[in-house]
Amino acid sequence: MRLMSLLICAALASGCALNRPDHFYVLDTGHPKELAARGAFAMQVNLRVSLPTLVDRSAMVLANPSGVTILEHERWAAPLAEQFTSLLGQDIEARRQDVILASRGIAQPGVPTVFIAIDVVQLSLQKGAEARLEVRWRLQRGENEKVAQARETFVAPAADGSIEGLVRSLGDCIGVLADRLVAQFPD
Repeated sequence: MRLMSLLICAALASGCALNRPDHFYVLDTGHPKELAARGAFAMQVNLRVSLPTLVDRSAMVLANPSGVTILEHERWAAPLAEQFTSLLGQDIEARRQDVILASRGIAQPGVPTVFIAIDVVQLSLQKGAEARLEVRWRLQRGENEKVAQARETFVAPAADGSIEGLVRSLGDCIGVLADRLVAQFPD
């Protein structure tokens, strides 16, 4: 009888251990952005981002030496592809006050458009280490204009070893990507 009681207690305790609360994360740089009031804009950006299916899921995926660990209780608050696209767009607009994202439903005919396609080759978050973002991009200034293409890897150390720190580090990588893209815009 005593053995049965111990088994029941152990089963109940393990069930309680599995009921961990979920934590939700929003992709952001963690730095406040000061945006000036916008007037007319001189250029619009059409932005498309694709992520590998391995990381484009609601649960956080961490890289480890033998593969990946999926953290079921550490989750993205919205689809990662949407958050990535939104943050990159915000970063581009913050860097160029005369640019606005056309994907926000405010495209204007006759205003020059820059088309940007981002393919994330690898997105790696390593707890206690770094966020690593490897991307290929294609930037075209107008439909019949010159195309710029590049592939680059961005790395940002995780400042405090926490999941929140990794999320901020990934946001920092996206900010550097925005710098690279804006540098290729026509003046």
